[in-house]
Amino acid sequence: MKRISIYLLSLMVSGAFFVACDDDESNGKLTFDKNSVEVIIGEEDAVKVSGGVAPYEATPADETVAEATVSGSDITIKGLKEGNTTVKVTDKNGLEAVIAVAVKADPYEEEKEDATVRIKWDTYEKIEGTDEGTFTLTKDAETKTVTYSWTNEEENESLVLIFTDAEDKIGGNGDGEETASVKAENSEPVGKLTVTVEGEDPVDYDVTAWSLLQAQPADDEEGTPDTYWIAFTADGKTGLCVAPLTVETE
Repeated sequence: MKRISIYLLSLMVSGAFFVACDDDESNGKLTFDKNSVEVIIGEEDAVKVSGGVAPYEATPADETVAEATVSGSDITIKGLKEGNTTVKVTDKNGLEAVIAVAVKADPYEEEKEDATVRIKWDTYEKIEGTDEGTFTLTKDAETKTVTYSWTNEEENESLVLIFTDAEDKIGGNGDGEETASVKAENSEPVGKLTVTVEGEDPVDYDVTAWSLLQAQPADDEEGTPDTYWIAFTADGKTGLCVAPLTVETE
């Protein structure tokens, strides 16, 4: 009986030792789900920190280039001006790790000044008033599915962009001018772009990212919809669509 008690005590001590080792390893350094971020001026990106002991602090090396805020284990970095810097993350015990940050100029700055209804991607560009056809931007209020389409009058050519706006940034009840950015995770696409050219079969392209650049609030005229500027990436190429939104409800 005595031998059994000693054996059980040894197991308990060994178990406690291994648990302590695991804790030491998990708290021995800070790690991030990504070690660098690239944002445009005014845009935000989030980095998740693990390891160490909360609470965490985040300090930009150059506070004129980027700012950083902490919520739990999420570090949110916002671009302020073009340039490169780093954000130092520190845990309760003084452990440190660094995130590289690159802030780029807004590539759509000029596009935001033009409210002309249009869609362009790769070599395709369709502009209302120049190109005939139907331009629509709709959102299904139930499924959160956003669809932008251009279809020519003969209905044998079209560009159709479809993605899901799960957070209701487009046409939601929140601030209509709030921006949003959604990127593919684990190589899963976030939408689809279908291009149909006369005489050819439709071609589908995976959409790997979309961003709400801005929304222009409707005027005082009742029933006038907001206009949205939406950037997207399909097949590695960036695109842009602009149009007033119609929210579809049952």
